[in-house]
Amino acid sequence: MAPGVFFLVKVLVSAFIIAGVSELAKRMPSLGGLIAAMPLTTLLSLIWLYVDTGDYQLAHTFTRSVLFAIVPTVLFFMAALFLFRRGTGFVTLLVLSFVVFLGAAAVHQYLLPDKLR
Repeated sequence: MAPGVFFLVKVLVSAFIIAGVSELAKRMPSLGGLIAAMPLTTLLSLIWLYVDTGDYQLAHTFTRSVLFAIVPTVLFFMAALFLFRRGTGFVTLLVLSFVVFLGAAAVHQYLLPDKLR
């Protein structure tokens, strides 16, 4: 498959899944949240990475790095929940939660062993 066509397939499949989850969440927020929390992005990224490179070790290192990145992600959601409870405006909530994520991600990258960067 030509690289441009494969890229388009990746974009369409990924976009379809994200759009599907957001539509499902309108009707069933709990199920939408469960599916969104699944490692869909990771799974797709891992598949695309391996198909693109065929590099098993790179896929392994990527997977281990994702595991370590759970902490900044959890902190994003904890901040968001805290701000939702305080009634913070939605845009401000997203910005502040993302700032928390970026701070935790910077610490994550600083503490991550060199072989995982």
